[in-house]
Amino acid sequence: MTCELRNRNGNMNTEDSTEETTPLVQNEKDICPLSPGRWARWRLISLSEALQVIPPFFLAGLGTLAAGLLLDEVQHWEVFKTISELFVLVPALLGLKGNLAMTLASRLSTETHRGIDNHVTVVAGYLALDQAQALIVGLLASFIAMITGLADGTNLSNMLVLFATGLITASLVSVLLGGTMCLIVLGSSHYQCNPDNISTPIAASLGDSITLGILSLVGSVLFHIPDKELQITLCSLVIALFILTIPPLLIYSWNNRYARPAILKGWVPILLAMLISSGVGIIMSKVAELYPSVVAFLPIINGIGGNLAAIQASRLSTSFHLLGRTDFSEYRTSLFLLLLTIPGHAVFLTVKGLVDPTHIGVPFYTAFFCSALIQVSVLLGMSYVLVMLSPLLRNLDPDLYSIPLLTALGDFLGTALLSLSVVLLDSAELFTPGN
Repeated sequence: MTCELRNRNGNMNTEDSTEETTPLVQNEKDICPLSPGRWARWRLISLSEALQVIPPFFLAGLGTLAAGLLLDEVQHWEVFKTISELFVLVPALLGLKGNLAMTLASRLSTETHRGIDNHVTVVAGYLALDQAQALIVGLLASFIAMITGLADGTNLSNMLVLFATGLITASLVSVLLGGTMCLIVLGSSHYQCNPDNISTPIAASLGDSITLGILSLVGSVLFHIPDKELQITLCSLVIALFILTIPPLLIYSWNNRYARPAILKGWVPILLAMLISSGVGIIMSKVAELYPSVVAFLPIINGIGGNLAAIQASRLSTSFHLLGRTDFSEYRTSLFLLLLTIPGHAVFLTVKGLVDPTHIGVPFYTAFFCSALIQVSVLLGMSYVLVMLSPLLRNLDPDLYSIPLLTALGDFLGTALLSLSVVLLDSAELFTPGN
């Protein structure tokens, strides 16, 4: 990778970052464009960076908005009413964008900043590992959903539909988002844009709506197979086929020198994030039962908060690899991202009101904005904490754990804060259920 460096006379030089040793850069002013120049100290971020951050952010917001509207629609489908455990799968599978797609984008962004010597090897190794991890996450999330279903007396055919739906969705999402992230990161690097600013928001914009759409369609198709014996047989074959593909994918990833570190150290944050997301799913299923008009707002608050935290975490992870420490000059970016919260949500909620009018009351929207500010503030602060923990975690790569944990924590905070607000407003008789 080449990075433009500014000399004392203000001229632009080009240096090859691959010749540096760890840490790759000794001074944060040598990182371009991660740190602002001296001429722009009064700005939070440069204009070029703002132009890189804002359009993908609003594109990501539209994606989460589409996911919210879609969830508001599919919650009334027969498959969701009969197999309510699918709501438990929703946050875990939506979390794949943070657990896998955004993490993949962050890893590739770091590799492009370091300088990739073999694009095909890097991409193939990461995509194979991404697919294996997606299947394992889908399998475990389906198992947790099944446990909650057994308590409700769900039958065998519905449980098999649940498992098959989770695995098919996880696999397809991994292929679509993983391939897209590779193209975006490599393309951004080619055109001298910082992929940290672009890749994670686009992963979010595509991830939520695509994941929810695939989950709903696959679950509905499998659920409406008229012959129960055929349904059970087909779902069992699908489950067995996907489980059998996991070992070869892991073996291939192990033999790839780029993907091997992620196999050794990347499981704990992904599984922990999956457990958190599954807990969020249980809360979401209760919200859908008690306050169905609120369900459409959950992907919006969760998605936007996770997107902003992912941008910050990806930048911090890259600067950590380049500097060998946490770059606290990124606080400017943190303030800029926090300031995007209110106008961003205002735009998305306005669009939602135009597309799907819901008369839910001014107190709810006030509580929504307050919950969003608290959520984003905590997530941006936690992004620094998680990167700072790397030396204490035996130098565990922050690319492997920061984004999965932040997006899962964002889902939990957004869902918990908004649900608690609705309960308090309802008890005070200030909540209007909506249309």
